[in-house]
Amino acid sequence: MGEIVPISKQGADNSQALTLLGSAPVSQAEYEERIKSAQELEAKLKHIQETVPTKVYNVSSSSAGAGSGDFHQYRIVRRAEQDRVRKMEADWEKKKQEEEFQRKIDELNKIAEERTAKKRLKRQKKKHQKKQKQGAAAGGPAAGGNGECGESDSEEDGQPALD
Repeated sequence: MGEIVPISKQGADNSQALTLLGSAPVSQAEYEERIKSAQELEAKLKHIQETVPTKVYNVSSSSAGAGSGDFHQYRIVRRAEQDRVRKMEADWEKKKQEEEFQRKIDELNKIAEERTAKKRLKRQKKKHQKKQKQGAAAGGPAAGGNGECGESDSEEDGQPALD
């Protein structure tokens, strides 16, 4: 794969077109996608290097000294290594899926909270308007105009005010 280099400005919006040396031009979206995948691979490699210990099995200095059982040992070690790599791949995919799931849950909770807040505000506004109407009808213009006088609250419940 070639090196990514900017070339002359093109287009009406003066955005730079990116191209790989020796290949077709790459759009900005494709370039950003490649950068994102490269960062994911770097994170994956870092995770592997941090969590996986280095194992050395029965190292011979030359193949001339290898006995007839060494191939079987090699096969066992290779299979174990392949299983370990598969497990790491599965763990990595599971981690990514859990992160994506958590992001979706957070997003849905945020949307639900916004919807609830909007409906709560609507209910409070309707309740306030109802209170204003009842206050204006019960007290007239001397009631204060906003329907928030001290005695009218107890009268709204059907109970006379205690003095």
